[in-house]
Amino acid sequence: MAAVAYPSAPHTVSMSEPASAALPFAFAQIKGAVCLVQLTDPSGSSSPLMYSDVRVFRHEFITIFRYSHCTSVHPSDFQVLELLDGCCTAYEEDKGTVCLAREVMARMQRLASVGGGATAPHHAISHIPGSRSSRVARIH
Repeated sequence: MAAVAYPSAPHTVSMSEPASAALPFAFAQIKGAVCLVQLTDPSGSSSPLMYSDVRVFRHEFITIFRYSHCTSVHPSDFQVLELLDGCCTAYEEDKGTVCLAREVMARMQRLASVGGGATAPHHAISHIPGSRSSRVARIH
């Protein structure tokens, strides 16, 4: 673990894990459904054979998304469709909410209607009791 100390700063900043506010947001397809995710490995250094950890956000209201859960997805079930520019997202980490610009939201709706039959961005991974697998389900 590396640490950077600034002489004028009263504290030490740890460089072991990037702040989640600095991690990029993206539209991704998880098992056929288009979701808003926050990538935990923005460098893409993970192997195509390794699971990727992503933070999934569920649609809450108009352009507002709320943190739902963190999940590991197999590369065959996960595809990044579009990385979002930081100026198009407003992330309030303490509240767990992300606001998207309206034009970005419109792009997500188009991706959802075109990609894999998923309609609207109301998707999250739900676990079926008694099952070892997970599936994508609509949240109403």
